[in-house]
Amino acid sequence: MQGELKTHSTHYDLHRLVVLMILVGAAVTSVGISISVWAEYQDIGVQVFFRRSDFLGDYVHSPLAYVFNMSLIIAGSCILLAMYGLYLLKLGDFSHFLSITGSWVGLSIMLIGVFPINYLDEHRLVSTSFLLATFILHLLTISTRFSHKEICSRPLFILAIFGFISASGLIYQLDWNTLDFTPCLHEEGDVCWVALNMWLQTNITMLWCVLLALNIRKLAIEQHYLESQKQMSDW
Repeated sequence: MQGELKTHSTHYDLHRLVVLMILVGAAVTSVGISISVWAEYQDIGVQVFFRRSDFLGDYVHSPLAYVFNMSLIIAGSCILLAMYGLYLLKLGDFSHFLSITGSWVGLSIMLIGVFPINYLDEHRLVSTSFLLATFILHLLTISTRFSHKEICSRPLFILAIFGFISASGLIYQLDWNTLDFTPCLHEEGDVCWVALNMWLQTNITMLWCVLLALNIRKLAIEQHYLESQKQMSDW
């Protein structure tokens, strides 16, 4: 019985579920995007990085749009489940705010996969939702560093600063009348700063999820150790 208490804890199992779901979501997204990028790279080379990332979901022109969109749907679902688990962990008010905002991000990612750029009006709405959600998410992460340092590690804090800057730049570049960005010229040698910033924001969001998972894992180990010590003393 004592050995079972050492290896199993409802609280600790919930931590592990959150970590696993975040890592699965990030891994699925990375694989799906990498496969789609590689397929586009075969046709246009490095110019794929000067095109907006959401063009990979275009059913008409992207050869692996289904892979890209399905990876977003799966990743968004994993992030939603992970944020629900994070909410149940009750690590404090800021943890709840992070989980709610993270759920917003996860739902937006899932809807981007459901409504790719072929569904232009819906896509603009969900893409803007994702942009605003990431902006608030990184702002909350930065604030958490000063109020609940144990939740936000230094690497997560630094990444949130870059994410906040990137999201701010995209918000500034967004045409709020159309909820879209000014089209870039995709001729050879042209640099589309909107596209580069979108790629940057996508990667920062995935890396944010991974760092959050690692930070939760650290908290889980510490709390599980304290629980084990308390249970051993009770016995």
